[in-house]
Amino acid sequence: MSLFARLAREAVRRAASDPRLRAKAAEIAGEAARRARPTVENAGRHIIETARETSTGGSFADDPLGYAKRFKSKLLPPDDGSAR
Repeated sequence: MSLFARLAREAVRRAASDPRLRAKAAEIAGEAARRARPTVENAGRHIIETARETSTGGSFADDPLGYAKRFKSKLLPPDDGSAR
């Protein structure tokens, strides 16, 4: 193991054992979760709504591949490759 890896491992171990750092990390994680919750809930509603719309075009059991293609096309924007 390299010297840098040993130093990094020791720094992480010491940080993890510091109660003040653990409390601050928990506070930051809680705030991030609080801020993300509305977006995640909205995404869940959108997925459920899209699944219901897709099921009106045919059953998953009858044509799984066709259902998956319809679901993807309704749920995700077209991939034109420009976002890469």
